[in-house]
Amino acid sequence: MKRSPCHLFFETLATELKIDIIEELRRGPKPVGELSKSLGQERSKVSHALLSLSECGFVEAERKGKTRVYSLNKRTIAPLLSLVEKHVKQHCKSCGKMKR
Repeated sequence: MKRSPCHLFFETLATELKIDIIEELRRGPKPVGELSKSLGQERSKVSHALLSLSECGFVEAERKGKTRVYSLNKRTIAPLLSLVEKHVKQHCKSCGKMKR
């Protein structure tokens, strides 16, 4: 069965690490080492997750010397996350019961 664009979009977010990376990048751009440290994850795992997020356009990388600094896609993903928060606040009855 052919997967829809929506299926592929949400499949990209299928791990907690990827969601944690996105949440961390909402606070501002960061290099892999800083993300790894703040998330308490191995650098290789964070790099692998960033590659997947980058291939699907969730994050962008900018070279600063030898370092790649990652940030959220400001054109699509950042506004989408704001819309998701608005939706959750207005419509999700069970989300308010979850730990944040």
